[in-house]
Amino acid sequence: MFDWFKKKEHSNVIKFPENKSVLPIPYVEPPKEKEQEYYSIGVTSEGKMTFKTGITTLTMTRKGCEDLIEQLTVFKNQMYEEDE
Repeated sequence: MFDWFKKKEHSNVIKFPENKSVLPIPYVEPPKEKEQEYYSIGVTSEGKMTFKTGITTLTMTRKGCEDLIEQLTVFKNQMYEEDE
């Protein structure tokens, strides 16, 4: 392996072209941005509420959904009012 530099004959080596314009430059069309869905809210066939965002899905019963709304209301009321 280390005698490679000592060899005078390199017939198995492909040389780079000296003229850079010889290399073909393929045109690659940029990917079109598809419409993104940021979040969705729905109901499953089992009657549970689902909230999807990204790759995460939160599934809750009616009671769980009501508890979450109650907790969010408490946190919202604790926040400082911002001037718009």
